Amino acid sequence: MKQAVHNHDLERIVDLLLVACDRSTDGRVSVRDAMRLIGNRSFGPLLLVPGLIGLSPIGAIPGVPGVMAVIVMFVATQILIGMDHAWLPDVLTRRSIDADRLRRVVNTIHPYARRFDDFLSPRFTFLTRGVFFYVLAALCLAVAIVTPVIELVPLAGIVPNAAIVAYALAITAHDGLWALAAFLFTGGSIYFIVMAF
Repeated sequence: MKQAVHNHDLERIVDLLLVACDRSTDGRVSVRDAMRLIGNRSFGPLLLVPGLIGLSPIGAIPGVPGVMAVIVMFVATQILIGMDHAWLPDVLTRRSIDADRLRRVVNTIHPYARRFDDFLSPRFTFLTRGVFFYVLAALCLAVAIVTPVIELVPLAGIVPNAAIVAYALAITAHDGLWALAAFLFTGGSIYFIVMAF
């Protein structure tokens, strides 16, 4: 039975990634596997997972940051055009990550997920609703577009991925405080774009 992500339960999202690892039959976890568990109507988590992967050691694997950025672009664009669920092309959903490597990363994140949940709550919700909801999606899209450029500066990719995670948390939890954090990380991303050129 399909398990749904509710509210702003970050620990639940992390648990679902572990379930995807446990269910793997070929030692790989594909984007499709993760989407089936998270659900394609949960835009926030579908932005959050690529951002977390981009921040993790897995994000250092060549090609992974680019794939994660493209996933974020697709999801953010579909928010902007008003779709009620996310869709990704097969060329992306077939992409996969080694299950054991993902499990190690997720197990590292897991102890902090519950603590993060304690810092997520509906605050300054006007920054996550109405027109601001689309502003968040548009800025998240912009950050994802420039992420491959920023990756040219060593370790600079941490900043745009942190911005994507913050946007995702803001959207998922309707937490305007995380929206403000995302704006700050976006400013940092602009700085690194200037550095890259």
